[in-house]
Amino acid sequence: MLDDAMVEKLRRHWDEGWNAGHLATIMEPFAPGVVFSSPFVPRLTGDPAKASIEGYAALRSYVDHALRRTPGIRYTLEATYAGTDAVVLVYTCRAPDGTVRRGADSMRVDATGQVVEWRCHYSHDSMG
Repeated sequence: MLDDAMVEKLRRHWDEGWNAGHLATIMEPFAPGVVFSSPFVPRLTGDPAKASIEGYAALRSYVDHALRRTPGIRYTLEATYAGTDAVVLVYTCRAPDGTVRRGADSMRVDATGQVVEWRCHYSHDSMG
């Protein structure tokens, strides 16, 4: 089971990083070989067959692009769930254009406390 300090660290970096638009804060917990999956990867990469990004540098570039694409986006954490080696953050996302999406991100952590896998999930009705 993950300890409370690790859960809070992941929560804080995710929440504060995205809401402040601060790339370094978002990226701090990720391992060099992190694998990131999201329904939005094909949209931002232009490759409909690509649903995952591998490696810290590629993820950093993706997140930087996302921050620049949607300045002013705001997230509200609704719930946090912790398992043996993963945290799930449930949230509502509000874009500056008024679009609202509900989602849940799962982050699997290795023995050193770094995130090795990050998966984004969105409610089916907010994927449009």
